[in-house]
Amino acid sequence: MKYIMMNMVRILNGSQVVVLDKKKKWGWEGLTFPGGKVEPNESFVDAAIREVKEETNLDINKLVLNGVIQWVDLTRDETQVGLLYTTKNVNGKLVEENREGKLFWCDYNEFIDMDGKSDSMADILTIFNGENTEIVKYYENDKEVKKTILSRNEG
Repeated sequence: MKYIMMNMVRILNGSQVVVLDKKKKWGWEGLTFPGGKVEPNESFVDAAIREVKEETNLDINKLVLNGVIQWVDLTRDETQVGLLYTTKNVNGKLVEENREGKLFWCDYNEFIDMDGKSDSMADILTIFNGENTEIVKYYENDKEVKKTILSRNEG
């Protein structure tokens, strides 16, 4: 089994959140938060800070780990592990567009109700909003076949 470590950061400034409207890319297109892969010999937090800087031009710190989501691809024998962080410590000017799509500030409650979010965003939001700590989604031939959820109340 191959493991790919990833991160995502919910960047809050008051009631506003940074949203990335990601261009077409298998499984990730749509409205999401900044993030990406952890490079070899890089800490999870350092990777999240780097990815946010690369994608948004924003400087962040004081990240809080909200939970974990895993995508287990049984066909490819590969697991992507996503660590989900929140920060309220943000400086800089948000770029409006990058190679992955358009970026904008949005009221967080409006974002929750928006259509067009990326495939797993509904599950990810349950972790960011404190309902769950870990979700594991199993796929076979690009179709979800099983989902395991660990809620805050089960620990």
